Amino acid sequence: MEDDGQRDERSDPAVDLQQVKEAVRSGRYEITARVRRHMRRKGWVYADLESCISELTETDLHKSQRHLDRPEARLDIYRPRVRGSRKYVKFFWEERIGGILVLSFCDDGEAH
Repeated sequence: MEDDGQRDERSDPAVDLQQVKEAVRSGRYEITARVRRHMRRKGWVYADLESCISELTETDLHKSQRHLDRPEARLDIYRPRVRGSRKYVKFFWEERIGGILVLSFCDDGEAH
């Protein structure tokens, strides 16, 4: 597949939200080292991420887009409000773990 520079954005999620929530409830998720470092700097713990994902709704979906480095994967990007603050959560389904790999978890618009 030739990369035309487009991210192939969609308004529907790549992964069913209930499947995502069940994976997180069951501990079938991983977080990148960059996300772990950012969470440490913010004083956030795994329970903060788990709570955020468990409260996601379909209306929190911002978009789904093709992963630039792994064209077989689609990224789901959510922008939920959590305790009065908008967050940015990006993940994709990782078959290797039978769950999600979290690539971003931060305040929306925040460099991380």
